[in-house]
Amino acid sequence: MTLLWILEDDEKLCDLLAGLCADVGWMLTPYTTPRGLEQALKTSTPDLLLLDQMLPVKSGVDVLSSLRNQGFSFPVLMLSALGAPSDRIAGLEAGADDYMSKPFLFRELQLRIEGLLRKTEAIPSLGQARNGAYQLGPVRFDPQRLELVGSSGSPVAISRGDAALLLALCQRPGQTLNRERLAWATGSLVDPSRSRTIDMRLSRLRRQLIAVGDGTDLVECLRGEGYQLRVAAVPLSEPA
Repeated sequence: MTLLWILEDDEKLCDLLAGLCADVGWMLTPYTTPRGLEQALKTSTPDLLLLDQMLPVKSGVDVLSSLRNQGFSFPVLMLSALGAPSDRIAGLEAGADDYMSKPFLFRELQLRIEGLLRKTEAIPSLGQARNGAYQLGPVRFDPQRLELVGSSGSPVAISRGDAALLLALCQRPGQTLNRERLAWATGSLVDPSRSRTIDMRLSRLRRQLIAVGDGTDLVECLRGEGYQLRVAAVPLSEPA
């Protein structure tokens, strides 16, 4: 059974979503405080987390940033009454895999969740080149562990969505991938012709690669065409 968690202080909404999720075969466990979620994560993890942005003690963005810094890589769908572009960008930059504004239809939420779960299942099966890791110039990328390692030797966790984007580029060396191809690779249900989600994700990913590496931008944006790697993606035959 698919295990979903939700961090949301609106208990009525949690109860409603729990019932609707049960109807489609999912088990939704509610948490109303960040502390409750943190305690639960000591013994288990969900298949996907629904995360409210406007929490009374700690914002959803802060909660998500903390989770990603601790290395938790399960997909996160952020829910918020704040729907401005700047709010969506903040959520995506913090590591959200998708973002939905309230109010929403459950059917759309269901489709978004299904898309993220498909993407999660697909990532381990992609890039079966030896151990699945790649050397990208000064940066080692491990899609299985969801991490980047630079010259410092310290791994930096990345989200499953960002790993899917980078892996798609690694698997097609020398090719320019347009936004539609990249959206398909990540399992996104957002129409790339009407959303800048892919561009925002690539912008964040490029900054991460620059910070982890030697300051070189490893991904090139070709205006009107798409994105491609600037360096060779060398499969690694032995775990680093």
